[in-house]
Amino acid sequence: MKLQFFIIFLFSTLLYSQNELSGIVVDNADKSPLEFVGVYNQADHTMTNADGRFQFSSTSDSLIIYRPGYDKITSTFNKTNDTIYLNKSVLELNEVTVTNEKTLWQKVKDSIDSNYPLYPYKEKFLLRGVLRYNGEITRIQDLQGKLERRTLLYTQEIEPDKKDFKVELTNMRKVGLVLDENDIYFIFDSFYGLFMNLIPVNATGDAFDLTESTFENGEKINLNFQTKPEIANEKVRGYYIINTKNNAIEQFKIVLEFENNPFSENENSRYRTISIDKEISLSKSSKTKKYYITSAKYDVRVEQTDKNYSFTSYYDVSFILNTSDNEDDFVVKKNVSTSKDLFKINYPYDQSYWNAQNQLLLTEEMLDFIEKVQDPNNEFKVRSNIKN
Repeated sequence: MKLQFFIIFLFSTLLYSQNELSGIVVDNADKSPLEFVGVYNQADHTMTNADGRFQFSSTSDSLIIYRPGYDKITSTFNKTNDTIYLNKSVLELNEVTVTNEKTLWQKVKDSIDSNYPLYPYKEKFLLRGVLRYNGEITRIQDLQGKLERRTLLYTQEIEPDKKDFKVELTNMRKVGLVLDENDIYFIFDSFYGLFMNLIPVNATGDAFDLTESTFENGEKINLNFQTKPEIANEKVRGYYIINTKNNAIEQFKIVLEFENNPFSENENSRYRTISIDKEISLSKSSKTKKYYITSAKYDVRVEQTDKNYSFTSYYDVSFILNTSDNEDDFVVKKNVSTSKDLFKINYPYDQSYWNAQNQLLLTEEMLDFIEKVQDPNNEFKVRSNIKN
């Protein structure tokens, strides 16, 4: 009986043992750290932070390291070093064509129903917001919870509605300055506004010049788009990465630059958006065969001055979204407004959760900022749920 118990115990230990890996991902050419690199397998997912660093644990031994534009690495935990070098993908430039690409885009549209969930589903999320004022961090907020979506994409039959998202917040960490040196409060986006912004859009109309290239032996198409030269005041560029086997969009990036954008006014302040940069990665589930947004990044730069144009300041806000457990069966109990400024949301801090969280590590700069603003001798007004 003792031997049988020992065998069962040993089997259970092996079955649930965790593989762990901490490291940094860099560009092989210039050795610069790479942010937003996915480190994942069929069971778990994480990504690198702005320092290129990650921490990953999983019961599965398989490991994939991938960022669009770079060659994918498929390996195992024990065969992977703590410094990982990624090589940029070699596009098959001889395949490049300039085209309006109506045929390709029609294939993408025809495959929407089979590739994406156009019905309600649930997932878990980790969302990070970082605000910089003239290059310096002034706000950090991490939110973790459960999300119920009405749909992933919108079509002619499915139009947006304010009730399309239901959020149950389960953990939050926030710390930041309430006002800047000019006594101005920067408004964060809401859950609704952010989730709506993190959806791929159609940038293949008559206003765009398109170029196409293939890679991975023709299995992927990189469809680049750019506004035509005659389009004034707004420059838009980006790309889609499309899987040629099923015509699914696996990656979407768009950069919008606004030239001579007019200022808006708010009390004594004038402000205008200078640029928007968003990047969305979608992965296919082995369980449902549908594609979900596994990670996304949304950056906005805002120029700010006063009514007399006596100074110029810049805000840079960045949001990173990471999702998991897409279409799993769990209850989402709404406990937060999806239309409220994220930084004004209140929720208690759970130190044990954030000490163990490894989906998205804090950078050294972020750790220094948190320590600095938590100093009781700090002269600025701070809003935080972190208790010393």
